[in-house]
Amino acid sequence: MGMSFAPGLVETIVDDTGTDDALPLLAYLLQELYFACGPGSTVIEETYRQLGGVAGALARQADSTVAALSTPDGIDFALRVLLRFVTLEEQELARRPVRLSELTDRERHVVDAFIDARLIRSDAAEGMAGDAYAEVTHEALFRQWAPLRQEVEARAERLRERAELERWAADWERSGHSADYLLTGERLAVAQRWLVALEEAGQASAPARALVEASQRRDLAFLSRVSDSIGRQVLTSAATEPERALLLSLAALGECAPTPAARRGLMAALAAGHTRIRLDGHADTVRDIAWSADGRLLATASRDATARVYEAESGRSLCVLPCDGAMVESVSFSPDGVRLATAGRDQVVRVWDVASGEPVRQLTGAGDIGRQVAWSPDGSRVAATFKDQVTRVWEADTGQLVQELRGHTGDVWGVAWSPDGSRLATASHDRTVIVWDLATGTATTTLTGHTEFVEGIAWSPDGACLATGSGDHTARIWDARTGALRLLLRGHTDYVWNPAFSPDGRLLATPSSDRTVRIVRTEDGKEVAVLRGHTDTVWTVVWSPSGTQLATASTDGTGRVWDLQPRGAESVLVRGHDGPVNQAVWSGDGTRLATASDDGTARVWSADSGAPAGPVTTPGERVWSLAWAPHGDRIALSTADGLFRVQDGAGGTVFDLRGAPVEGCSWSPDARRIATGGHDGTVRVLSAVDGTELRKLTGHQDWVGRVAWSPSGEKLASCSDDRTCRLWDTSDGSQLTVLRGHDNYVEDAAWSPDETRVATASGDWTAAVWDATTGRRIDVLKGHEGRVRALAWSPDGRRIATGSDDRTVRLWSATTLEELAVIGVHRDKVMSVEWSEDGTRLLTASADGTARVWPANPDYDRLEARARGRVFRTLDEEERRQHLLPPNPAGGQ
Repeated sequence: MGMSFAPGLVETIVDDTGTDDALPLLAYLLQELYFACGPGSTVIEETYRQLGGVAGALARQADSTVAALSTPDGIDFALRVLLRFVTLEEQELARRPVRLSELTDRERHVVDAFIDARLIRSDAAEGMAGDAYAEVTHEALFRQWAPLRQEVEARAERLRERAELERWAADWERSGHSADYLLTGERLAVAQRWLVALEEAGQASAPARALVEASQRRDLAFLSRVSDSIGRQVLTSAATEPERALLLSLAALGECAPTPAARRGLMAALAAGHTRIRLDGHADTVRDIAWSADGRLLATASRDATARVYEAESGRSLCVLPCDGAMVESVSFSPDGVRLATAGRDQVVRVWDVASGEPVRQLTGAGDIGRQVAWSPDGSRVAATFKDQVTRVWEADTGQLVQELRGHTGDVWGVAWSPDGSRLATASHDRTVIVWDLATGTATTTLTGHTEFVEGIAWSPDGACLATGSGDHTARIWDARTGALRLLLRGHTDYVWNPAFSPDGRLLATPSSDRTVRIVRTEDGKEVAVLRGHTDTVWTVVWSPSGTQLATASTDGTGRVWDLQPRGAESVLVRGHDGPVNQAVWSGDGTRLATASDDGTARVWSADSGAPAGPVTTPGERVWSLAWAPHGDRIALSTADGLFRVQDGAGGTVFDLRGAPVEGCSWSPDARRIATGGHDGTVRVLSAVDGTELRKLTGHQDWVGRVAWSPSGEKLASCSDDRTCRLWDTSDGSQLTVLRGHDNYVEDAAWSPDETRVATASGDWTAAVWDATTGRRIDVLKGHEGRVRALAWSPDGRRIATGSDDRTVRLWSATTLEELAVIGVHRDKVMSVEWSEDGTRLLTASADGTARVWPANPDYDRLEARARGRVFRTLDEEERRQHLLPPNPAGGQ
């Protein structure tokens, strides 16, 4: 039975239906009138007005429903729930079905209230609520009810994002969850941002969440592969592209996934990167750089017409010295560091007060452009070279011109004082260097041989030699008295500029237009390091007074400070050997280290600082192995020529033995015996008192290398080139078992603390763990990409450390035998590994000429922060594309 209307009311209702939502509103009004008046009744105008009329009925009902909810946060929460029922379809608002099972109890309370008010309808059936959907009864709700309409308008962008994300999710669902429909790259990044915002607003849907999570899982797998790939590439490229290697490592760890390979890459890049600080501020070529004698300050000369003074430790600019618009070509500190001299294109040499940055005086008398300036060792005179082929010398305090040296037939560039101040060397575009006696003003020696211009000249600290750099791409070392050539240095691929001797005279650094600085030994020209990082010509290089750092000036507009020995992840760096370090060991009390090297020495160092801390033993031949007694200061060592020696803490010999070369030696835990492995294929047990042979163990078929006592001292393990490790009973010399299974030399062995297992390292690129009783191989440790030369079992028995020709130091779980971490990367093969007594540190020796102490638990965040401090650019788009990195990383580098 229907309803009837009072006369004239139908016309009133028709007049009131003037909006776009007329039909939905009218339908809702009629529904509410029916429920209000009942079937068979007559609707009067008063009832119509009480319901709010056509335009207000729906709004009135919504207001009443919200008011009845009595939620603590009032209408806000209700509106947030109702927004879930609105979407955008082709920029038009539309109703959005919502799965009831996605709602929280609190949200369901709101929805149920609107269902009861007939503003939302649901297809829920008894027992099927989990699969049921609900939607607004009339779209007019979010168009005509002001609170919801305003909320929709305010959140329009969020609705658009949700609609787009849900369209992507629907496409993925229709595809049967095909991986081809998962999100990648920028779309995934956008979807992740949208989903986070939707979750915060309580607007995320299950399909959208499922799509993003599946895409993240797939993306994580892909990014892990990218991270691994970058890590492997960095290991091979770090030495030649250190800054790029750091950038790629940071990208792999920060933008992809922190995989072990990426961490290895980061450590390799840190170990290869010499750059410490970049000196910024100049707007043009930095032509020269100087270090103050106390090591605190650096000064630069630039073609931007300024010189600058920096704090050497931090790179902070302290002052700018303006030179009247003239390009500055050279800068030199007085020996006391109080004054600074500059030379430039305006034919004037200026002297400045370093503290104030104010000019003190001008040295005049030149007739052409200034090239280079140098202060005499005693600080009394200043010399400068000029384009007019003349070198001039002034009294520093008075500014009086006291000498003019003529003799070159081309521009004079380089100038350098002999260490005693009695001679001056000048370099010229006439391809010669002239050495002048300043007492007479005459040329005493002329160096000839370069086939192109010579601009750089440097004296050795002892005054015996001169080094030159030339346009013929070579540097040369000469006898300063006779002019005879001592060493011809090749390797640069472009002009060589201003070389510099290290303070001890053992090294020479040469800068070049090939954008590198090469560091070589002055004894034989052997390359020690190459500094890479500048992007244009490197004009000048200078050493810090300590000889541990260098500074450079470049056409790229920067100066740089470099560490001679770059710092990687190690806590202590031990350097001082002139060849590979074959073994490094801890003293019994853990306060000192001892190292054996191919340079023919064994040395003792502080374990805390890496500084020398004991006598240097020089047996003459390569020192192959050494071992520190568990108690006291005695050290056993062996050399390549068959010497085996035990010495005391003062370096005095306790006893010497000669015979077949010994590759490995080890003290028994009670320090009463020493075991040796020799090239004669035998293992010998000697008295630690006088070297008397106590036992001779035979059975190996090839050279025996390292030997290892069990913790109790009752057993011994020996490693051999015959590809076996043999276990011996030291009480009677009997062989207990043979560990067979390696496919190459067995390099090292270590006992577990409980003596139940033995670990071995091999040239077959693996390590293995064996049952010490049966000889059964328990498992193989795979992962190294080169010969595994060394291993050690941690004191607590939980970890095994390995060192390899792949330059890495790795940790493995002694329980699962899985790789745990790479804790360090050397610049060359790792020769030995040894744990500290407390198990917190590892000591390694390397063919890179160093020993290093590593934390057993690296702080990767600290290492990444250190890496970020060593890079001064970002990866360009082509570099990112080549390595499959996303084009727009979050936050950049």
